Amino acid sequence: MKSAGIMLACVLIWGAMACSSGGASHDKTATASVAALTATSEAGCAPARPAASGDAPRTLRSGGVERRYLLHVPPGYDGATPAPLIVAFHGLSMPADMLSPYTSLAQRGDAAGYVIAIPYGTGDPVRWNARGAADGADDVRFVRDLLTELRSTLCIDDGRVYAAGFSNGGGMAQRMACTMPDVFAAIGIVAGTYVACTAPVPLIAFHGNADPIVPYEGAAIPPNLGTGVFPPVRRAVSEWAKALGCDGLPLISRVAEDVELATYPRCLAGDGEALLYTVLGGGHSWPGSAVELPPHMVGATTRSIDATAVILDFFATRSRG
Repeated sequence: MKSAGIMLACVLIWGAMACSSGGASHDKTATASVAALTATSEAGCAPARPAASGDAPRTLRSGGVERRYLLHVPPGYDGATPAPLIVAFHGLSMPADMLSPYTSLAQRGDAAGYVIAIPYGTGDPVRWNARGAADGADDVRFVRDLLTELRSTLCIDDGRVYAAGFSNGGGMAQRMACTMPDVFAAIGIVAGTYVACTAPVPLIAFHGNADPIVPYEGAAIPPNLGTGVFPPVRRAVSEWAKALGCDGLPLISRVAEDVELATYPRCLAGDGEALLYTVLGGGHSWPGSAVELPPHMVGATTRSIDATAVILDFFATRSRG
């Protein structure tokens, strides 16, 4: 009954939003995708790869299947200057076109020139095969093919490619960092469902310790979503920090009345490569979102911290190469 309740809650949450707002090492396939991606010169793209600014639905074929994604091109994109890219993953049952208004990633990312791609999951309700189930969609291949397409049609900065995700989409962002650690410069996860992998990729995470859907202290995975358990959030982030060479024991500070920050020190690249913001009393929601989700379904949404702003600041100081 609990798993059915979780699924129903997710469907109702995003249906309501549409009406109101209109521990393993990284995957062995990590290097396979890197060679397929075309590098962008530091001097820029010649010839230029122009694209109209704004939002556009697009499709591509991946593994013989037509897949969809939303593309947001910022106003300042000129097709010649390499632009940073964020691949943003929606949550379970969440319409892909709701992720941008819910998080304001596209709107807020325009100032820094981010191209943002929001791919669609599959299934009913829509989801990501973040745990790599053999009978699930080959979402890793889809994202790899998406990156190849974006890099061949747009002027993308190879050193500034990032992934962000909400809930089940957070798990997918983590999976992609594990699969392609030489591609992603950093990842951001909000209310995520962590999967059993780690990678030396900087991580920033947000999670409410009163999340009723993805419990902070961990829980069994609903049978209709797979097998195993969702690990405790702090343990999952600690394991990720260790992959970055950080201490597994964090330093805790209070950044707002209802927000604690866990900073994992002595990372190979310095303190702050792994950060966990715990929202005290927070629910299954995106901190700082202007969109109100039903508190009786997801719990409380804090306005004490703006997850989008903090994630973008984190990405801005991290690049590859």
